[in-house]
Parts: sequence; structure tokens; C-alpha cells
Amino acid sequence: MPRLQSGVWKHFTPVIKDGKETFMCNYCLKTYTKNATKMQLHLNKCEEYSVASQQSPGPDGSSSASIPVPSFSLLPSASPGGQFLIDSVDQRSQAYADECLARAVYATSSPLTLTDNIYWKRFFSVLRPAYCPPTREALTSRLLDCEYDRVQSQVQEAVGKADCVTIVCSSGWSKVKETRTIIYIVATPVPLLYKCTKTKEQMHQSTFIAEELKDIINEVGPQKVFAVITDDTPEMKAAWGQVEEAFPHISAIGCTACGVQRLFDDVVAQPSVNALCTRAEQVVKYVTEQKTLAETFGCWQSTKTRNHRATGTTLVLPSSSDWTGVINMLNSLLEGQNSLQDMAVSPTLDVEASFRVTLQDAAFWKGLSSSQNLLCSIGNYISYMKREESTLSDVVDTFIQLRHYVGALLPGSVLHSGEQKAVMASLDRCQEFCMKPIHTAAYMLDPKHAGQQTLSGEQINSAYYVISNLSHQLNLDDGKVLGSYARFSAKEGLWKGAGIWSSCQHVSASTWWKGLCSSEPLSAVASAILQIPPTTGACESVRSRFCNTKTPCSVSAARAQKLVAVQANLNLLEPSDDECAPLESEEEIKSETQQ
Repeated sequence: MPRLQSGVWKHFTPVIKDGKETFMCNYCLKTYTKNATKMQLHLNKCEEYSVASQQSPGPDGSSSASIPVPSFSLLPSASPGGQFLIDSVDQRSQAYADECLARAVYATSSPLTLTDNIYWKRFFSVLRPAYCPPTREALTSRLLDCEYDRVQSQVQEAVGKADCVTIVCSSGWSKVKETRTIIYIVATPVPLLYKCTKTKEQMHQSTFIAEELKDIINEVGPQKVFAVITDDTPEMKAAWGQVEEAFPHISAIGCTACGVQRLFDDVVAQPSVNALCTRAEQVVKYVTEQKTLAETFGCWQSTKTRNHRATGTTLVLPSSSDWTGVINMLNSLLEGQNSLQDMAVSPTLDVEASFRVTLQDAAFWKGLSSSQNLLCSIGNYISYMKREESTLSDVVDTFIQLRHYVGALLPGSVLHSGEQKAVMASLDRCQEFCMKPIHTAAYMLDPKHAGQQTLSGEQINSAYYVISNLSHQLNLDDGKVLGSYARFSAKEGLWKGAGIWSSCQHVSASTWWKGLCSSEPLSAVASAILQIPPTTGACESVRSRFCNTKTPCSVSAARAQKLVAVQANLNLLEPSDDECAPLESEEEIKSETQQ
């Protein structure tokens, strides 16, 4: 007798009879209540199932599934007299369906156990009763390997077609103790995950990273790589010199978001701000951990409308490692200030004397407000630089504005003079890490900043050197390129009319140069520089996928990396024509074979 190959449920059709769900055999129409054992015993004896399971030999001699399916007219709501439909899936169709399903699972980060779920199995059986979805093991091995190879081939093709690429690199500790995962992105400018490596070596890690970067540059083509951007770890910065020595035309630059985040952390670490934040955290913990106080605060925030300050806010502790955690805590205190101060003087509430003093201390609230303004002015630029549309030219603009706001807010902050000097020194280090001559060149070439005289003579000269160096790399006459820049900055020739300048507000600077100014010698240099990303945000996005991807315990770290690579790149690459190509019919295949 034939045995079940893929579970009992796919051989039965759910039918509602007298308001109850029963299951009808797809072969002999006998019905059963939901009892897998009885249904299995029935199939072992069912002659119609025995005949159907031996039908439709595949191309290699194996049997493909062939299941008779009751037509809709056999359902209780339809009229009697319907006919059987024979559903079958040949090996080619089965393989193609498996490939498409696996790709959908990977692209949407769906659980790899999806096809083990009984409800999904029933759904597939409704769509195509004879189709047997791939197992979890197939999704994590054979199908994953095939999709990874296909996607990596597309990545290589996209890199080959790009005229300018940037290597983006970031490292971070993995779950395995003392193991660091290094992520390498190739931006075309679409940020495609190129590879991941793991290392435990500490002493020579900068050399290891530098060799990896040089290998990737050689693989994608040194002639099209103009920048390498990394995070702010010491080993990354130590690798810069080795890369620039091997490839003099390539600029090694630091992630602006990382640099400004370091500035934010330095401000918070100053003794005065740190003491204020500690005091603020103690207030939040005290109020939220006392049931009566927490309920009273929540009630007053929801009902009081005095001075229109009741916002319904709740007190929060820093819950994230980035800049938003501290800001959210300060904001929650400031928004609940009226209610907290009323609680401090309420005769019906038991508030400790030390916290009453804090809540009534005007200097405490003034310090919170000034610190919130200072930290927000820095933190907002971290978010600004993390935008997908941010360019290198925005980095120069960011530091111009940061110096203005930080310089204006420091005198009114809780920081004493020595701490203010320390913050300005941190800002200098941050700018030194984040801003290189290639950023200045991008600022000068961005049409949104044309005509703004905010750069020093030294900065302008260093930008000229970058433009000239890249001109040689692109086999352009640097004299003609610089002459083109002279016309651009003087708004002469092609740039004489007002229309071309207003158009830069509606497209990216790189597109503006490629699309409207392609006839100018400067176009290739400008478009290449202006498509370089200013941060390692793409790497952080991939890293979050590593943290959020749920894989079965049996999946190795190497396969988990393949899965993340497929997930990350599938959603960035355009589907190829063959992905959506319809299957040939059996008649077409036979016709081609006969010819």
C-alpha cells in the first residue's frame, strides 16, 4: 500500500457540513472528522489514492504528484453533478515554484519555518493541491545556496555596470565572544552587501581590514573606486593610510554620523551634564517605581489643562544606546514639569524630602532645558546625516551650523568654562575625523551651495587638488576640468540662465550633473564625488538584520550570513527578466524537443 509522502492534510479538502468542519478525501469523497490517525488509515486502504499516487511519471522516471480535486460544483453550496479535476505538478514546475516561494520568503524576512505551519500548508493546497512546498531544511540549504549564488551574480553585474563605486566598511562585536563581524558594502550608489568576515585577532586587525579593503578594491576595479568610508574604531582609522598608500586617488574618510555621535557622547560625559542626567534619572525612577506617585502623575498629565501643558506624557528612562535615549528622558521630564512640581508641594502625597527639593529647584529645571537644547542641536545632525539622500556636501554644511549652534548654546549651559573648552576640542576632533578635502570638493560642486563663500583658502586649494587628481584618474584633462569649474562658479556659459539653477532643487546633485551638465568636462568628476555616501548607515542596516533575523538553531553562522546577504540585496536589486518569465507549457517543450 502507498504511504504518505508529505502529511495527511493535503489529501483532504475541508468541507462545512451541517455547520461543522469535516474533511473529504480528494480521491473517493469519503468524509472524516478532524482525526489524522483515521485519515491516515483511510489513505492506506483507499484504492483511488493508490492509483493516483502511481500516475504521471516525471522526466527522470520518478512520479510527480497527481491529485484529483473536487470541482466547486461538488461543494455543499453548489449544485450537484460536478466533475473531478486532475491536478498534477511536474518536476520542472515544482522546482520553479520552490524557487519563487524561497525568494519571497527571503525577500520578506519571513520565518524559514513558514512551510512547516499547518495553515500555510492548507493555503498552498487550496492554490495548488498537488504542489508540495519545500521543507525548512530545503529553505536553509539547497534553495538558499542557489538564491545566494544568483543574487551575488546580480551584485557583480551591478558593480560591473557602475561608473563609480564606494566601499563602505563597519565592524561590530558578534554574539560569539571576542569575535568581530566586519561588513563590507559596495555602493553603486545603491548600497549592496558585498561580503562579511569574522576575525578574533586584535593586535593586527587594522592590517587585516586594510588587506580586505584592498582586495575588494582590486576585485571591483580600482579605476572606479574614489572613496572608502569606515566607522570610527581605531583599527579602521589605522587602515586608512595603508589603503591610501596603495591607491593614492582614493580618499579614506570617516562616517559623519559616528563622528557626531562621539561628540554627543563627549558632551554627556562632561561632569556637569553627567551629574544632571544622573539626577534626572533618579527622579524618573523614584516617581515610576512608587505606585501612588506614578498613578497620580499619569492622572494629572491626562486631565490637567492649566497653561495647556498637559500632554499625557509618561516619564521614560534612556532605553536606547544612541542619542535619542537621553533626549527622550529629558523631554519627558520637561513635559511633565508642572505635574511633578505640583506633586512636590501636595500635602496628600508622600514624597521624600530630597526629591521635593529637586523638583522645586529652579536651577535643576533650567539645567534640563539648556542641556536638552544643546544635546538636541547635536543629535538632530546625527539623524540628518543618516538620511538616504545625504551627500558629502552636507557634511561641510553640518559642521558650519554645528559650530554656530554649539558656540551659541554653551555659555547658557550647565557646563563650566573648562568643560566648554573640552566640548569645543571634541568638536575639533570630530570635524578632523569627518571632514576631508573630498568633502570640501563636494561642497564646492554641489549646485545648492554655489556662490557661498564660507570656505578658507586652504580648504579651496585642497578641493582643487582632489578635483585635479580625480580628473587624471578618469583620463580627463585637468585644465579643461578646472576651466569648467571656473564657468560653473561664475555662472557663465551653460550655467548662465536661472532655470538650470532652480532645477537643482528637484533632483539630486549627482543627477543634476549627469543629466543637465553632461556636456561639461567637470560633469564626470562632480557626479562621482556627489554620489559618495557620508555615513556607514548601510552597514548598520545590515547589522540590524543580523540581530533581527530569526533562524532555526540548526542553521550555521555561515548560512545565516548568506540569508542576510540575500535579504539585503534582493530588496535593492531590480528583478531580472528571467525571474518573472512564465514557464513553457508541456506542448511547447515537446515541440522544441521534436525540432
